[in-house]
Amino acid sequence: MSPLLLVLAAAAPDPALLDKLGARALSLEAYANGSRVTVDVVAEELDSDGKVKKTTHTALRVGRSGAKVERKLLTFIEDGKDLTEAKRVELEKPPKKEGAAVKSPFHPDQRAKYQFAVLAPPADKPSLVRLGFQPAGEKTAELYVGDATVDPETGDVLALSLRPSKTPAFVDSLSIEATLDAQTPAGRAMSRLTLKGVAGFLFIKQRFRVVTTFSDYEPF
Repeated sequence: MSPLLLVLAAAAPDPALLDKLGARALSLEAYANGSRVTVDVVAEELDSDGKVKKTTHTALRVGRSGAKVERKLLTFIEDGKDLTEAKRVELEKPPKKEGAAVKSPFHPDQRAKYQFAVLAPPADKPSLVRLGFQPAGEKTAELYVGDATVDPETGDVLALSLRPSKTPAFVDSLSIEATLDAQTPAGRAMSRLTLKGVAGFLFIKQRFRVVTTFSDYEPF
């Protein structure tokens, strides 16, 4: 059964649990704005058979403290060719425009936009809780449908599986899988993020897979 149908059929979670998840989301947001992390990205372009056509591997040490942003390029390899020095100036510049962030549906700013439901827990860890979610109102590219595995004692989100409730322009499909297994003073933070999808315009379609790992969190 799809997450959407599961949310419609299942019981609502305890509001106290949602409050705990929201508090943890706020704590992690504050920590992210005053910390450093190593971001390692492997991006692959795939052909129609799923075979890899192009691979780039980028590793950056990224830090943020308020308006101050640090970026140090560690590695840039394209199809086996080391282009680190050639790309250093370009990739160490702070981006002119921040990319769209995927904000947790449990964040207090987002919670009212979603409908939540309790799903069956993971078979191997019945003490954990699985929550399904979907937009409470209009579907948009910024709101998601999916499910999360959470620790009801700590308020940590351990894993997320989601997709946009409305496909963005020029994107045919997009799935997102996240694991939060990095220990920080603010709770368990993102350790791995996998995006898979198909994007393009008219008859030109590009399949892609991007795997990002996050490690070595520390205060700024």
